[in-house]
Amino acid sequence: MIIAVMPAYNEKRTIGNIVKRTKRYVDKVIVVDDGSSDATARIAKKAGAIVVRHGVNKGLGMSIRTGLAKAKKYRPDIVITIDADGQHNPSDIPKFVKKINQGYDFVLGSRDLSLYPFVKKFGNFFLNFLTNLVCGTALADTESGFRAFSHKALKKIKLQGERYEIAADIIFQVGRHDIKACNVPIKSPCYIRGKGVGVRDGFKNFFYLLRRRKRSFRDYWYDLRYVVKHMAKRYRMK
Repeated sequence: MIIAVMPAYNEKRTIGNIVKRTKRYVDKVIVVDDGSSDATARIAKKAGAIVVRHGVNKGLGMSIRTGLAKAKKYRPDIVITIDADGQHNPSDIPKFVKKINQGYDFVLGSRDLSLYPFVKKFGNFFLNFLTNLVCGTALADTESGFRAFSHKALKKIKLQGERYEIAADIIFQVGRHDIKACNVPIKSPCYIRGKGVGVRDGFKNFFYLLRRRKRSFRDYWYDLRYVVKHMAKRYRMK
């Protein structure tokens, strides 16, 4: 079984269309309405989603955690997280499923940042490097919200993030549990209306990681060599 988890906050404009398109590729769609003041929940349910509602806005991280907890009750083989605002194209979902079926336990969507402003591109590269350094991973676009988890990965990860730091928290868990991970390229319809994680949020995520993981100098030196080696290898393959 494949389940999509979709956090949503005041997304009445896009939620119905995204739910319907996502349902073409998965067995169930779980929408977590994070205290919306509009018709997000009603429209999502009408489109065929299972809707879980937060009485008040609790943040992106709590929405993802609520959605994953709900998804686990169905004992899925794969869980996909996807945004409700149209930033992610549901037609990319088969790419994630293919990688999980090839033996990966965590798959992260990597956006084409060529359409993004220079500051956004530079910040993304810099924060990727720092996140990978702390987590001991070698993934691109670590702030991306388009992800896939295998059943095995879902049993291992223990998330604590409540808001935007959830992205860094997930990468931290992937590195901590040595979960087999990879990236897949995803379509970027456009630079979406300034929403999402900015540079300031990215640095908050980084400092969140530092608080979570106590490292020795030797640990950082090992991770630095690992990250540089594997990221260089990935870019040579492009």
